[in-house]
Amino acid sequence: MDDKNSDWKEFNLPSHAQETELDKIIEEHLVNDAVSSHSEDVHHSSSDSEGSVHDTVTSVLYIPHGGTQQPESSPQSPVPSPRPVLTSQQSIVSGRFTRTSYASGETGHVSTPSRLSPLPINMISPETLEDKDENQDAPLGYGSSDSSVGDSTEYVESAQRTVTSLGAISTDTQDSARYDDAPFPCGNIHFWIGQMNMEESSTKKHYVTVSAETPSEEVTRFMGTYWKMRSPKIVLSVISGVKHFRPWKNNRLKEQFQKGITKAANTTEMWIITDGVDMAVSKMIGEAIQEERARRECKQLQLSHLGQEKVQRFQKLTLIGVVPKNVITYSDLFQGNEMGINIKNEGIRPNSDLYELNPDHTHFIFVDEEDRDRMFFTNIRCQLEQQFQYGVGRKRRLRRLFSWGSDEQYDLSEPVIKKTVPVVGLLVQGSPRGVDHVLTYLTNKMPVVLLKGSGGVADLLAYAFEELLERSDPDFEEHFLKPELTRMICKVYPEDFKENDMARTEFRDKILQCCHLAIEDEQVFLTMVNTQGWDANLKDLDKYLLKALFNCERQTKMKWREKVFKDLQLILDWNRPDMALSMIFHRDDWGKIKVDKKLFEQALLKLNREEFVEIFLDHGFLIHKYLNHKKYKLLYEKADDREFFVSICQEKVLGQMGVFDQALDANFLVNDLNRLIFKLIGLSDFVQPYEMSMNSVGLYVLDPAVAERKALNWLTVWAVLMNRHKLAKVLWNRCDEPIALALICSNLYKELAKNCVELFLRTEMERNAKEFGDKALGVLDIGYMDSSEQTYSMLSAPLKDFNNKTSIEIAHDAGYIGFIAHPCCQKWLTRKLFGAIQVKELDLGFLTLPNWFKILVSVFFIFPIYIWIGFVPKASSWKKRRGITFQVDSDSKMVDNDISDSDDEEEDENLPTSKSLLQNELERFKKRKKLTVRRRLQSAFQKQVEKEIPLWKKIYLLWSAPITTFWVTQTMYFCFLGLFCLAVLWPTCGNFFLDLTLWLWTSIILIDLVQRTYTKHIRHKAVNLLGPLCEIILVMFFLIMYLVLRIIPHWFNSADIITSKVVLSIALIFFFYRLLGIYLPISPTLGPMLVRMNRMIKYDFVDFIRMFLVFMISGGVTIQAILYPNYPLGIDLVKRVLTRPLFAMFLTQIADLDGDTSCSGHYNNVSIGFCTADVNFRGSHYANPESVILPIQKCPYSSLFGYLITIQYLLICKLVLVTLLFAMFALTITKVDNEASEIWKFQRYALIIDFEERLNLPPPFIIISYICILLKKIYNKMKGCKRNCCTFCCCSKKAKPDEEMSHRVKKNRRSEDYNYWKKCSIEYLRTQEFEEKKERLAALHNEIIVNLQEDMRLQKKNLKRMSDRIVELERTQGTSRMYLEHIYHKLEQQDVHGMANRKGQIIHVAARQSPYPGTSIARFPVFDKYVPWETLYDVYDPKIYTLPIEKFPDEEKNYVDVDIIELKKLKEERAAMMEEELIGLPVLPPIPHMKWNAILTVFHQHKGSTQVIDRRSWISRDDQPCRYRLDPNGLPLNPMGRTGIRGKGTLWRWGPNHLIKAVCTRWRRKYNQENQPSDYLYVEGKRVLEFIATQREGNNLETVYELPGGVLHGLTSPYSVVRESFLRDVFDETEPEPKTTLDQGDMIQFFAQFATQNVGKTSLSLASPEQSFSHILTSHSGVSGSHTSSRTSLRTEPDSQGFSASLLYKGYLDDPRNTDNAWMEAEVWNFHYDIGDNFELRMSEENGTTWKEVLPNVKLFGNDGAIIQEAAKIHDAYC
Repeated sequence: MDDKNSDWKEFNLPSHAQETELDKIIEEHLVNDAVSSHSEDVHHSSSDSEGSVHDTVTSVLYIPHGGTQQPESSPQSPVPSPRPVLTSQQSIVSGRFTRTSYASGETGHVSTPSRLSPLPINMISPETLEDKDENQDAPLGYGSSDSSVGDSTEYVESAQRTVTSLGAISTDTQDSARYDDAPFPCGNIHFWIGQMNMEESSTKKHYVTVSAETPSEEVTRFMGTYWKMRSPKIVLSVISGVKHFRPWKNNRLKEQFQKGITKAANTTEMWIITDGVDMAVSKMIGEAIQEERARRECKQLQLSHLGQEKVQRFQKLTLIGVVPKNVITYSDLFQGNEMGINIKNEGIRPNSDLYELNPDHTHFIFVDEEDRDRMFFTNIRCQLEQQFQYGVGRKRRLRRLFSWGSDEQYDLSEPVIKKTVPVVGLLVQGSPRGVDHVLTYLTNKMPVVLLKGSGGVADLLAYAFEELLERSDPDFEEHFLKPELTRMICKVYPEDFKENDMARTEFRDKILQCCHLAIEDEQVFLTMVNTQGWDANLKDLDKYLLKALFNCERQTKMKWREKVFKDLQLILDWNRPDMALSMIFHRDDWGKIKVDKKLFEQALLKLNREEFVEIFLDHGFLIHKYLNHKKYKLLYEKADDREFFVSICQEKVLGQMGVFDQALDANFLVNDLNRLIFKLIGLSDFVQPYEMSMNSVGLYVLDPAVAERKALNWLTVWAVLMNRHKLAKVLWNRCDEPIALALICSNLYKELAKNCVELFLRTEMERNAKEFGDKALGVLDIGYMDSSEQTYSMLSAPLKDFNNKTSIEIAHDAGYIGFIAHPCCQKWLTRKLFGAIQVKELDLGFLTLPNWFKILVSVFFIFPIYIWIGFVPKASSWKKRRGITFQVDSDSKMVDNDISDSDDEEEDENLPTSKSLLQNELERFKKRKKLTVRRRLQSAFQKQVEKEIPLWKKIYLLWSAPITTFWVTQTMYFCFLGLFCLAVLWPTCGNFFLDLTLWLWTSIILIDLVQRTYTKHIRHKAVNLLGPLCEIILVMFFLIMYLVLRIIPHWFNSADIITSKVVLSIALIFFFYRLLGIYLPISPTLGPMLVRMNRMIKYDFVDFIRMFLVFMISGGVTIQAILYPNYPLGIDLVKRVLTRPLFAMFLTQIADLDGDTSCSGHYNNVSIGFCTADVNFRGSHYANPESVILPIQKCPYSSLFGYLITIQYLLICKLVLVTLLFAMFALTITKVDNEASEIWKFQRYALIIDFEERLNLPPPFIIISYICILLKKIYNKMKGCKRNCCTFCCCSKKAKPDEEMSHRVKKNRRSEDYNYWKKCSIEYLRTQEFEEKKERLAALHNEIIVNLQEDMRLQKKNLKRMSDRIVELERTQGTSRMYLEHIYHKLEQQDVHGMANRKGQIIHVAARQSPYPGTSIARFPVFDKYVPWETLYDVYDPKIYTLPIEKFPDEEKNYVDVDIIELKKLKEERAAMMEEELIGLPVLPPIPHMKWNAILTVFHQHKGSTQVIDRRSWISRDDQPCRYRLDPNGLPLNPMGRTGIRGKGTLWRWGPNHLIKAVCTRWRRKYNQENQPSDYLYVEGKRVLEFIATQREGNNLETVYELPGGVLHGLTSPYSVVRESFLRDVFDETEPEPKTTLDQGDMIQFFAQFATQNVGKTSLSLASPEQSFSHILTSHSGVSGSHTSSRTSLRTEPDSQGFSASLLYKGYLDDPRNTDNAWMEAEVWNFHYDIGDNFELRMSEENGTTWKEVLPNVKLFGNDGAIIQEAAKIHDAYC
């Protein structure tokens, strides 16, 4: 270090130096520097947490690292080698020394060893050493880490600076891009925003990259060592998701969440940990922090113009992002680049797993995570958050800074392993991995706050937790909660868990595990915040965080007071008074809570803690026990916001130079503060420091109640002077003298407003003054309505705490007009005015005498006292000293009331202020007590003695009344004015005796004026004496002039008559005008009138004169110039110019407008060239007027312009200006009319008090009063000397009186007064609270309506979901019911047609199955009881389905009916169309006319065939053919009831669709080894039947079999159809010439041929088909009794081959294709081959024809299975 210009200093340090030696070296070095700099005081101002700039002088000591015995990975290895010392404004950047000048901003680089660890120490003068709480925002020397360097080359955000520290001292260093000795890759990130320069775009952010296996202790050690971070008050970990994040649709909720985050960050020092990426919740929090940071910078910029010391302090904003490195887009950059990293975000790519960093975070911790499945959940984050509980960096402590030469040592050891920092998790939405994070918190008993309604895991966990709180039994959890939770998981995360059962079950179990771990005994670790309720407000996020901390605390009765103190401290820091009440003061399990003085002091010092002060006072905190003179001075020094007190009170009012961080003078309270209060409100020695301190230690000057009252008054004044308006109101609510204290506060605010320069501040002060004035007025009004007498007593009671001023006097000093104008004060003034007298009214008929006449007559003639004057009880106050009071009736008699009321005293008496007064009081009390006993004995035997006031006493009371003084003084003043008028009017030199008398009288008036002015100055310090002083000067000047000009000239010739007349006239005017301010204002009529006149003259008339002067001067000059063009210059000209326009307002002078006829000739002699300059011209013809001009100089000249100018002037002045003046007067009267009465009432107080304080006799008789006063003074002086001499000579001492009784009486009465006014103030507060609630009611209603609307929308959404669930449940229930009925139908015994018998009624089953065959159309659910059409089913609304004709096979299209429903619909649509729309549309076919329940024969000409369409039903009911009904559309109704679908379906005809089926059966045989049939197959003792089944077409998914048969289209007979279809389906054969007219016999013969080879062998020989058919009908036919279908017993006996035929069924067929308008009916024949058959020879296996066994579960199309079952029953086979 050879540079001479450098500030570097070096010294060698031995390698074995220990910490104590290091401290000594540091101390010696600092002392040497301090001495060399001539003991220069260093100003250490508090550093702002957002980078406020301060000039500081620092001394930094650097210890190079190297040669240590510690592992190389340790960042704190001390190196015993020579260490350079950096002094005086120097800092380091990443191992490079940078010399920085705080003043000039110059920097220089000096190379040094690379491995350096800074240890800074501030140089602080010994005068500034004091205790400082480092938990608060401290000055630079107290460990603040947010001070910024003055003109540094690069701005570094305060929360990110590297701060070197030692002990309790710290300072900032330059931001480093990288540390060479860091154990992890680290550095800075510089985000480039928009098109701004890299240096100006954003601040730098710190980052570090660690592996997933890095111990959390090493990471926290790195944060404390290299980032210089210290443990906050609380750590908030935001648990959220990125991939699964769903944006909030409710913007209000988002705004509230962001405001809640910033509010919590501003409340206390907090770290917020997030995912760190630029999306989802991390982005929301980053935006909130950025907005808050911008607000702070704007606020600081505004305040910095007023001075750097006025910059507001804020909490640090620390936002840490813990991010997996592999999910960052530019993750390869974070390798510890020395120059830092410059990043510009390009935006998130959609459908990408890579993200960008949020630029609003202050620190980033990148985790090199190999497991990509973890995504944003990393183990190291959980470990870090657990480690944060034990603190980071140097331990915080409250300590005093070291002083020079002290032996105090620094504790550099590691902090004790103890959980000191609370860590709270905040679950917002969350991803599936977030439940692991929550589970880690709950397992480690760390609190979690859950935002219910935010979505994701938060909602799942909230649902499970709430359900388990309601019901925690295992059965409920197992059978309800788990299935429901599983369903919700699939709905919330369908992509993750819908197809993965194991993962879904594991996820569900973790959620339930979290719920089980959330509650342990009385501890609750999971706190839910419902964001969807009407009362939800995320702005109070700090409240929920506090609630979570309290819920997780273990409740114990051990050391509960320490716990209360700790909890209250935390609540106070977070400013949550509601939590203080609910969590501490309103608890029943704790004893009486005593508030600590430190907490009360913090509540006073911190801003916005008024509610805490109120809570503490409500719970019995005594202010006087806390407040001593040191604490009171501390409140002025250490309050958070001293800017108002310093800038207004100290600088403006006191004229001192205020310094914000400088301690106040030791005598501040006695000198400066009392002087400040006196200058503001005129109270002297208001603050008594010594009395304050004595009361605080229990040495009460008077008593504890007085001490508490005074302490409260002093604290309220402090709140007002500090502009803590809310705190002042809180303290006022508890005062004993609410009216007086409110008036004092109002006066303080009003006087402070006069010293405010800023308009907003002045307006605020005036508003506060009005508010306190309204409080005093409100309490007065309540007291007056409740007890007027007590209120009168209060108004006149001197207040010892306020210089013995009365309340009404304080109100007058404050200029509060409304208070003085109150009816109570006015009545009190009226009592004051009349004093002890009362003017009576006598009924004299038409004659009514005024009061002034009665008083004056009584005064001068005495005897009218008995007629017109009465006396009030207080008239006898002259006998108080003897304990006698009087009550006066209308006859002016007094009653001796000693017996009952002798011990009653005046309520406004004060406590004795001295020992002698107390002694006298006790003596009087003893005499009164003896007198009272004697009077009570007398009262037992006689009535009260009536006494009349003596005449001399009446005269005295009459003359001493202020009203008498007023009228007598006014009368004498009128006499004085009359004498004055006579003196002025006396001719010539006047009368000497008259003048002498007037001069003496005026001198006496002057003496009286001086005496009264002096008395006002002594008694009323705040009264303005400028008017009386001016009046004294004027009267004194008049007396001198009067003496010189009027009296002395009688002997010496010193003045002329006119001058004396002028002086006397002016004086007379003055004394007459003096009446307006002295006597007339007391009149209730003239008083308000004078107020109005004052306002009109003061404002309107002055403005009128200013406007009138413009027209007056211009009009006077122009009129004079036109009318008198040659008038000579001079005084007369100026007088005419000014007087003519002025008099024109009252007199119209127009005589000279026509000119003067005698001057006309002279004007004619003036030629045109008169003004032409000649040789003798001297610049003006007026200088040497010619003979032509002299005759016409004063002659008027008549002209048209003279008329015009005069007329315009008169019009403006007389019509416009005068009218305008009247309008202004009227407007002023209108404005002032409401105020005039109050102003007059306010002025009335000063007049009445003035006359009350005057002597009884008026001038000039007042000289007698002065003589009497003088004689009385002399007498009292001589009497006092005599008493003292006797006492000294005789050495006599009076016995000490009983002091205790007198004090007790006075104290009790004052206590009653205080309690009464406290009650009044409480009632007023309740009234105000009610009014405020009413005012806030509209806003509150609007807010509630908005919340309710949102809640209603949410409930509507939930109701919709519930409705959907109910509909789904009903649908499921209906389906389940249908399935149950179907199962029931399967289980019950069924008949041949496959329909169920319900209560004796046959209903179809297969026709109601869904979906409809060949479609996905679901039938409308129809239960068994709703199947019949007769049963009402009002909700029945089936779908309509008809298969289009185009989809039928070509061979069947000709037999398909038209879709009547669709055709009618098209007809209606076209009927509603316009003719233009119908153009081009195809013509619709006509709606066919169907013949229902009939047979229709149709001849097809193109085929030459006849078709028989049978629309009759084959169903029989009660042996009668069934005729089906038609619906309103004219379509057939299914006779078996509803099917759940309308239309024709896939059937070809409306109504009945007929078909015929054949059931060919044989016995199932066993086969031997040679594959030859042997015995029959038996099951359960019965043979098994087989039948022929053909494969149904049109179903490729499943093989469906059915019975062979065919559809009856009407072209051939039914038996021909069955023969043809059997050949086609079973044998795959077709007849070349099909037979269309076969009968039953032909059909039976056809099937009989398959029994044997000889077809002719049958048991029935038929000659012809008709014969055979007839034989069968007559021999074997029979009809069953079924009422729903036709079932016959037509049957042939088995022939020799075992063949038999029978008709199984004919009627309704329960087919799945049936609808409400179309259904299947069938005729089923059974052909049984009992011995053998030859079907195998001709059966085609390619068609899928096969033999199937008749089993109970046989599956066939439709109800063919039921038909087979019926056949098995007939043959007694197994089924």
